[in-house]
Amino acid sequence: MQHKRLFRNVSVSALATVIYLATRFFIPPFVLAHVGIESYGLYGTAFILVSYIGVSAIGFSNAYVKYVAQYFASGEMARANRLLSSGVTVSSAIGVAGFGSVVLFWPWIARWMNVPASLVGDARFLVFTVTGTFFVYLTMSVYRDALTGLEEIALTQKVWVASFLVETALILGLVGSGSGIRGLGIAFLIRTAIEVGVHAWLVTFRFPALRIRFAWPDRESLKLLGSFGGICQINCLLATFLGTAERMIATPLLGLSAAGLLDLGGRFPNMATSLPSAFFSAVLPSASAVSAGGDATRTRDMYFATSRYMNTLSGVLFAFLTFAAAPCLVFWLKNVPAGAVLIMIVFAVSSQIHMLTGPGTSILKANGKPWVEFHYSGANLLTLAMFVPASRLLLGKWDVQGIASAVALSTVVSAWWFLYRAHRILEVQVARFTREVLLPGTLPWLASALCIAPFARWAASGDRVHAAIALVPLGLVYLTISAFLLFLVTANSEEQSAVRSFLSRLRFSARQSALVSAAESGFTTTL
Repeated sequence: MQHKRLFRNVSVSALATVIYLATRFFIPPFVLAHVGIESYGLYGTAFILVSYIGVSAIGFSNAYVKYVAQYFASGEMARANRLLSSGVTVSSAIGVAGFGSVVLFWPWIARWMNVPASLVGDARFLVFTVTGTFFVYLTMSVYRDALTGLEEIALTQKVWVASFLVETALILGLVGSGSGIRGLGIAFLIRTAIEVGVHAWLVTFRFPALRIRFAWPDRESLKLLGSFGGICQINCLLATFLGTAERMIATPLLGLSAAGLLDLGGRFPNMATSLPSAFFSAVLPSASAVSAGGDATRTRDMYFATSRYMNTLSGVLFAFLTFAAAPCLVFWLKNVPAGAVLIMIVFAVSSQIHMLTGPGTSILKANGKPWVEFHYSGANLLTLAMFVPASRLLLGKWDVQGIASAVALSTVVSAWWFLYRAHRILEVQVARFTREVLLPGTLPWLASALCIAPFARWAASGDRVHAAIALVPLGLVYLTISAFLLFLVTANSEEQSAVRSFLSRLRFSARQSALVSAAESGFTTTL
């Protein structure tokens, strides 16, 4: 039952992410064409601020999910209600103080963002709108986190899909009619209002045992939010900095245009990470429920299964993006900014290694050991402090591509260090991890090198139509060869049986359709 629910949640999350990525694929070139790269860079930088604001309560979010799952498994819903209500009160106070700080320090924020005089008014409107909206969301996201803790992830994903589809329509309408980046802020506000309102309604009417309200925080809840949640919050603060380090460094040094270039070059890898990340949202509540039973073997098996399928998917995605970077950007943007191809390649390579750390961090959090993640973030900070200045020394100047490459290398080194530490705690065997996790994620790189690399320059040599026509057959051949290699080399007997059964059902369905068509044709002829 637990595995079926995990599979359903992961499947729905992956499907929702695919739909989200489809909408996000068209928005950047559309916005870029209407507002220019400098305003586009301002929009991306504003959401860097939002990502830091999100850290102010992300520790609470992890605590909500973990302990609601545990309390529900043990039938202690009263403790869950106290925890959630205490969190609402504390996060509301954080939100008021946080938004006040943004308003108070706006002149310094604008200076750090390198906002030109022509964009000061738009920048103020956008930053105040998105940060104010997000502070409200952080408090009200308690309803979403409660549903996640109850493993109703499929439900929250449906709400998410509906909200971002509305946002997409609003962006096309508002920006297309001349509202510029102000329209982007309004669309984000309306999307958030929909998401928060529906989650609150679902919890109130479908799960009446959960009673979330403003209440004076009790000591036990504060302890859980401050200990487990606090460690998660520090981890997330570091992860947020590391995830935006290239833009945090480049924006004050090189301006908003550099931030826009980094956003465009990293867009495909960032979008691709969303698909494997669908595993993570389902792992924490499931692993928390398993952890409550104290079964270390089941926890380890969950780690291997999640890492295996996540890394296989990552390999398929990032191997393609690495070797097909140039034609993908030509198809997407038409006029590719200088440096964007290299930035996309280095981020694609580092992203797969980064994604390997996800299952470990989720399961260690579920086991009450969120501090282990400091091995990743700490190593990343140390290597950043070495590699970024080294890029300046090697190139003789601050350079966007140099900064991006230094950040990517830092990610790779620190991710391997974290895996070493996590595997010692979880007692993971290196041979099994290599065979079951690393090998499936490596084979697609061989297929991509054979199928795509020889034709990448030719595929990027024309216009958008040429790139699209070239990418379709290259992608199909690549996927076919990748699937064949994965089935032949890494699939176990259970997975091979499942694939054969699926193919048999497809052949049976095809034969049935052919027979029905033939019968209908004969019946029509007789008439």
